Amino acid sequence: MELSDVLFLLVAVCPLSALITVYIAHMYGRRFWPWLLFGFFVPMLSAFVAIGLAMRDARRREAIERQEK
Repeated sequence: MELSDVLFLLVAVCPLSALITVYIAHMYGRRFWPWLLFGFFVPMLSAFVAIGLAMRDARRREAIERQEK
């Protein structure tokens, strides 16, 4: 990788991924700073992890609601 590619990754992709991840996590009641750091240091994958955890939480809530009925 050239230096310009690394700089592009650090300046454009990492912060954008961090913001997307923290937005997804915040929508589902997760804490801000851990998800921001995770999104910055593990770009793109972190957004899929946040979506996966949100889906898991939604399924758990649905199961609890069904048991209460």
